[in-house]
Formats: sequence, C-alpha cells, structure tokens
Amino acid sequence: MKRLRDLFKFRSKSKEHPYKKKSNKISSVQRDPKTSDHEGIMSVYHLIVLDESGSMSCVRGQTISGCNETLQTIEQMQRTNPDTQRHYVSIYAFDTDNSRYIINDQPIDDVPLLTDQDYSPYGGTPLYDALGKTLGEFDATLNKGSGIGYVTTITDGEENSSREYSLKQIQQLIQMLKEKGVVFSFIGANIDAEAYARSMHIDNAMQFTQDEQGTREMWERERMSKMRSNARMEFERRYEREAFEHFAENENIGQYYSSVATDRITPAHITSLQPGEIFVFGSNIRGQHNGGAAGFALKRFGAVIGQNEGLQGRSYAIPTTGIGEEELYRAIVRFTTFAQSHPELTFLVTPIGCGNAGWQPYSIAPMFQRAARLPNVKLPQVFWTYCYD
Repeated sequence: MKRLRDLFKFRSKSKEHPYKKKSNKISSVQRDPKTSDHEGIMSVYHLIVLDESGSMSCVRGQTISGCNETLQTIEQMQRTNPDTQRHYVSIYAFDTDNSRYIINDQPIDDVPLLTDQDYSPYGGTPLYDALGKTLGEFDATLNKGSGIGYVTTITDGEENSSREYSLKQIQQLIQMLKEKGVVFSFIGANIDAEAYARSMHIDNAMQFTQDEQGTREMWERERMSKMRSNARMEFERRYEREAFEHFAENENIGQYYSSVATDRITPAHITSLQPGEIFVFGSNIRGQHNGGAAGFALKRFGAVIGQNEGLQGRSYAIPTTGIGEEELYRAIVRFTTFAQSHPELTFLVTPIGCGNAGWQPYSIAPMFQRAARLPNVKLPQVFWTYCYD
C-alpha cells in the first residue's frame, strides 16, 4: 500500500451531511475532474461486473432496482464527504452475445439510474472474459491517478462460455489489483459462492437466494457493506494513517460482508443495569447533563454535574457537544483505553453525539473501531453499521 502513503492531507468537515432526493440522474452537483485528486481529495472507483445471462431473468426487476439503490448509496457517500472524496462508477453487464458497459468510468454525479432497457438477461455466462476485460481496463484507470478501487462481481451460475481468459489469468489480474489497493467481493447464487470466490483469490464472498426477497436482501447487504467500508476508509485516512496504508489489504481478508453478533449490540432502551455494566453517554463540554441519555445517566446511573468525561457512578461520559471532531476522537480513544484496562466491566455505548450534538453515525461510529474489538464493549446497532468487530 505504499502508493497511498502521504497522498492526502487532513481536511476538516462539517457535521451536517445534506442528502437530496433523486431524479433520473444521481445528482446535478458539479465536481472537479478526476485529475484533481489532490488537496485531500481521493478518487474512489467502483466496478460492478454483473451477470446478464438468461437465468437472471427471474430477478431482473430486483437487479435493476438494486443497482439503482447502490448508485444512490455511492452518491450519498460522496455527499457525506464533499471535500475529500470523488466517486466514479462502472457497471459491466455480461452474457455470450452482448457484453458491454452500461456505465463506464463516469463521475457519480453524471450517472443516470438504470431502466428496463439497460438490462435484458439472455445467453450464457462468460465470467472469466468479463473479468479479464474489465480488470485490465480498471488497472489502466487506477494508473492514471491514485485512489481506492472496489470490484464487485455478481453472478447466478458458474463460468460456462469464456473464450479469451482462463481462471489462471483472472487469478493473476485479481492478485495484481489487490496489491494496488483494490477491494474485491464476489456474490453468487446457485453455486458455492465462497469456494468459487476463493478459486479466484477473492475472500469477500456472499451467497444469495435467487428469488425476489433473496435478491433484495443481497443488494441491501452490499449497500451497507459499501457504506461501512467507505466510512472506515475515510476515518483511517484522517486519523489512523498507518492503518490506512494497509486499508485494502485488511478489507480483502473476508470481513467486507461480516455481521455482528447480537450480544455485542447495546439494547435500544436501557432502564436498568446488570452488575458490572456501565452506561456510556455523550456529555457537553461543561458536564451539565441536561437531557437525553446524559439526563438519564444523571437521574439513574450516578453521573456527576460538572464532570464532562470519564467514569462517574455506573456511567461513563464522553464529551460530544462544544468540542471539535478531532477532540471527540481523542476522548473516544481515552474511553477505549479505559475499557481495555477494565475487562471486569461491560460498557454499554449509546449513540453518543447523534442527538442534540448533531453528529452523524457515519462520522462517529468508526471512531469506536478499536473499542469494537473489545469483548466488554457493546455498541448501538446504528454504530455497527459502520464498524467491524
């Protein structure tokens, strides 16, 4: 990951992330050309290699809507980080007779939503040829500038009609691109997706059921995985530079689609605590504990007026109001250190900062990435959306 080192500067960003409703295009906001991946702006490239063989006909509608929701998610990620990210999209549909780009390396702002005319399943499954063509061109795109790449392959069957590329050639292309910072994922139905992915040197794999519900669930999981990975990437780039240098390497070890155990989720409504449990809430810089979770901690769990941080009674305060983002992160680091040194306690983290303080889970949750690895720390469901355990 040396190619990512020292390319980006820290840039502050707003706590507000305005999203817009969609029209026939993803967005009409004008962006700088991709050659301007400097001054803290990183290019993020997304390639979806999509099976359009005849057997996909039964989920045609769900595939089109899933693609569109994914495009909207990518646009949302850019709007969340308007000063630091530029996203580019390619969708390549493949079958034996009409393999082509539906979208070819376009800025997300210029990408139209897909229609029935864009995707018409027919023919066989030349998977290796599709990957060979697109990965070679994806490599050329990455070589024009520095950035992160994501390649997702979706198919409902095994390779059966490639003529130009072999499995060995695909393995070599994937390995080369992984070393250049590309994150690979493979989604399959009617095959052993994990085994098929491993045969191509891909560790991130998802199995889906090829019916309406299964296809919708697959696309939803793919969207959430993209959001989580992007949030982690942005966080590491801003605060954990050493970790960011190995970002793609770590994303390629099979955790892209990982899910969290239910016993690691903070209950949505806490009215009492079990022995050894600590209620973790967000405080203002003056430690006034006026309302919300802070007020509840004051009334029920021993929070102390005037103490804006640290253990107090059966609660732990993290300042979220009246401080900057970097200060907030340092406070969460101190909490993580405290939790690690007290394994006899279980810390129930509430959605700190995401109420009156005005922060977004996308920004706050990745700050708990190290804490998420501690077995005695539970996080709210909304934070797990953007964290790995």
